[in-house]
Amino acid sequence: MAYTLEAFCRDTREILKAGNSRAQVEKIRAQMERLVKDGQFVGKYFGDPQPMGLKRIYVDPKLGFELMTYRFDVARKSLPHDHGDSWAVYAQVGEYTDMTEWKRTDDGSDPDRATLEAVKEYRLNPGQAGIYYGRELHSTATPVGSRYLRITGTDLEGIDRLRIDAKTGQIEHIRARESGAVRSAG
Repeated sequence: MAYTLEAFCRDTREILKAGNSRAQVEKIRAQMERLVKDGQFVGKYFGDPQPMGLKRIYVDPKLGFELMTYRFDVARKSLPHDHGDSWAVYAQVGEYTDMTEWKRTDDGSDPDRATLEAVKEYRLNPGQAGIYYGRELHSTATPVGSRYLRITGTDLEGIDRLRIDAKTGQIEHIRARESGAVRSAG
């Protein structure tokens, strides 16, 4: 039996009724792996007729979690970043995503600079999902044709986040759009 987007969203709402702890998000991760293995779901949301780029496919009106599809025809590499006070789960659909998890090695006293150390590197292959909770720093690298699904606990554009250049240490403070501020480099 097919596992649909609607069923996944219903299951996610049920899971989040108990809170959004790491244990609850782990349950969502398992359900996302189930969803991205469903051929009907993949065909509908990641097939050739779908546009390139990212596309928001669901926002929960009560709990605020949102799902976005990512489908790229170019290779991409992100700087280390966090999801502010939210969490995210990435589930691979096509090709792969090389993930790197980072930790800060400075004392955090300079709001414009940081030093980072890569602490874990791994590949998400189709059908696999990874969790990035709270302010955990991570970066992604994807080849041409990569496709993945991402769920976040909230609209990330509505919260403050960080992006850090691991080479220079420059921190970019990404401000929530509700605050009226715009993206600014530290």
